[in-house]
Amino acid sequence: MFNEVKRLNARLAVRLAIAAGIAVGLVVVTLFVTVTRPKTTPFCAKCHGAIIFNNACKKPSNDIACIECHTHNNRGVAQMAVEIQDEHCTAESCHPLNKLTAQAAQYKKCISFQHKTHVVKLSNNLRLKCTSCHANINGEKHFETDARTCDTCHFINTTKPLYTQNKKPISDCTLCHGHIEKTKDIYGKIFQHETYEKNEKISCSGCHFNTIQGDGRVDKRSCYQCHAEITDYSERVPDMHTIHIEKHKVACTSCHDSLAHGWIKSANSVSGGDHPLQSVATGHKVQELIMMGMGGVGIKGEPDPMCLATLNCSACHQDKQRFAHIEHTVCNDCHGKGFDRILTEQMRFVTSQMRLLRRLLSQAKRRNNADTGQVIHEAEVNYNLVREDGSSGAHN
Repeated sequence: MFNEVKRLNARLAVRLAIAAGIAVGLVVVTLFVTVTRPKTTPFCAKCHGAIIFNNACKKPSNDIACIECHTHNNRGVAQMAVEIQDEHCTAESCHPLNKLTAQAAQYKKCISFQHKTHVVKLSNNLRLKCTSCHANINGEKHFETDARTCDTCHFINTTKPLYTQNKKPISDCTLCHGHIEKTKDIYGKIFQHETYEKNEKISCSGCHFNTIQGDGRVDKRSCYQCHAEITDYSERVPDMHTIHIEKHKVACTSCHDSLAHGWIKSANSVSGGDHPLQSVATGHKVQELIMMGMGGVGIKGEPDPMCLATLNCSACHQDKQRFAHIEHTVCNDCHGKGFDRILTEQMRFVTSQMRLLRRLLSQAKRRNNADTGQVIHEAEVNYNLVREDGSSGAHN
């Protein structure tokens, strides 16, 4: 009987050993699949099927596994991660840093973009990561250039702006915009953009205004998107940049208010739809009408040449708060030496004609009759329009 029990136990032990071996094998296979399968993109795509992978790397897209970018080392074991480290982007098989910084890249219609000026540590402890500029924006592409980062860094309203090695503010237009070949016929005279590009006395904002919308400041309430409690951060800007940008993948727009850069176009038929007049924002409606050759009655008006050239009010009016004061010598910057005297003579002539018209209107009203009533009314409307404009003909 003892031998029989011994034989049964032996058979049971063999069965248990076989079952244990099978179980261990299944565990090993499962672990192997779990570790190795994420190295293939189809494995991730089972859950993340909405991602459209656009291959911006040098490798064929079918050779790039998700884990090649989305990974970090945890005690020597590679694990999947949402954040992408710069080391993966600048690997020798992808985008080596020495090659990126050796030559310029073309971005849209701007002049060549230099990576070497963007991979260094900037003021306020700001160091951009690859994913600061190259990110997933709206899901149409897996990653693309996020121009919002460019706008935030270059045009943020701050008391400590960044400067280039040539001591230019990074908001300087010529850093991105090179020579522009644009001509325009204005009353038979050809306007050439190139002429004014070379004139150092003329700034781009003399014609191109309202190209920046927003200030890019940090609203403290945006911190609550991630943090339940926050402390005063105003004196810790360098620390904020290190924690959120250098150590983690936080987009600039997550903290900074919306800021956009571009030339707003309108359906303004007078200026050819290039952009709206600045008086829309400053409240100078009459001045806008005069420059556009509109607002009068009984006469066909024509827009002023400066209106057709899309001139900015502040190009002539240096006091940008009220747009009232103007130095006549500013005219010479665009029109050449001596033009300020020509303008002064024109304004004196218009002023004398306005005095004459006022006397004639006063006399005509005393002799008013049915035949001249409409003419007197139109003349008075036009007189009041020019008087309210206050430029004595300078605006048109």
